[in-house]
Amino acid sequence: MYSTPVVRFADIKKRLDQQYQEDVKYLRKNYSEQNKLRPAVLRFHDLEREAKLREERMERVVMLLGEDKFSDTRRELLKGIDVSKEIAISVDDKLPLWLAMKAIVEQTTEVQVVDLQDALEYFHIKASRQAIESALASHKETFETKTRNRDKFVILKR
Repeated sequence: MYSTPVVRFADIKKRLDQQYQEDVKYLRKNYSEQNKLRPAVLRFHDLEREAKLREERMERVVMLLGEDKFSDTRRELLKGIDVSKEIAISVDDKLPLWLAMKAIVEQTTEVQVVDLQDALEYFHIKASRQAIESALASHKETFETKTRNRDKFVILKR
């Protein structure tokens, strides 16, 4: 004689109801804990965005001034010296013209285009007036130009 298990639908219904009630309790706790953590999470994200902006600016500065000026940390790291409290920035080989322009303009409230060209030359970046104008036109989300009398000035958009 074989005995086969009998599915009792009333038991399944009761278990489903119990499961639902347990899930409701869990989710209430979960949401309550999430709400307590939300301010810290938002602060963390704000700090991440701010750090990214600062790192990008540091990269522009390092590329404009030259990596040699900032290579002590990299040499110490290669020697195995603990530089865990140091900030190390890794940069590409060549700074695009518009980023070099941005690095310079970030240090001024505004700069005349002719002075911008001279500043680029000072940092050993050869750029014609046409190349500067092209970079300004291509990166309108970054730069704004204003004309006073016959002089053209560059400022950063905020």
